[in-house]
Amino acid sequence: MLTEEHKACIGRTPFSWFMELEGKVKLSRKLLTGLCTRWVERRGGFMIRSDLVSFTTLDVCVLSGLRFGGCVVDLRRESQDSPIRKLFPSTHVYVKTIFDKIQKRRNDVNVDDFCKLYVLLGLSEFLLPTVSGSVFGGLFSIVDELGELCNYNWGTTVFQFLVQSLYQTSTSLQADVGGRHTYIRGCAYVLQVITMKWLDKSSFMICQLLSFCC
Repeated sequence: MLTEEHKACIGRTPFSWFMELEGKVKLSRKLLTGLCTRWVERRGGFMIRSDLVSFTTLDVCVLSGLRFGGCVVDLRRESQDSPIRKLFPSTHVYVKTIFDKIQKRRNDVNVDDFCKLYVLLGLSEFLLPTVSGSVFGGLFSIVDELGELCNYNWGTTVFQFLVQSLYQTSTSLQADVGGRHTYIRGCAYVLQVITMKWLDKSSFMICQLLSFCC
């Protein structure tokens, strides 16, 4: 449903790559559960076998292309004066609500507002998702100014939100709370970088061992 005008507008934001996401982005449930059980909060990484694989803001930035540094993103600070927020009369706004709004009003909403809704949907569904699918009130006033999006510290925001959830989930798993389901708030997709880092580290160690043996 994106026109060339929409693509050009979204392309000027730090989230132009939202347009390249196709289909469902999946992450193995077993991998996710395994990583959560191996999260070591005080050391800021995952203990895989006998190796500690660190997880940092830089990892999130490298994998997602998000900016490191800039203005703080206050997810909780909601503004009732936000033009985009006023499009939703309900007290709580959910990802599905935004999606339905885009579908129903794609032909009668101006280009800027459409692009703001599109970016808001990407932020709420992919980078900062919640278990309930609710949207953070602070995002509305931020997307109101598409030209200012590049000034925010998105990398740290996504990292901290995910790490907070990792701690809560790992604690629940260790206490055997929550049954067989693993729920993660945040962009769990970026956790794939951990397996890549561990494989790289393991390959390096194997090469060292082979060199020593030779």
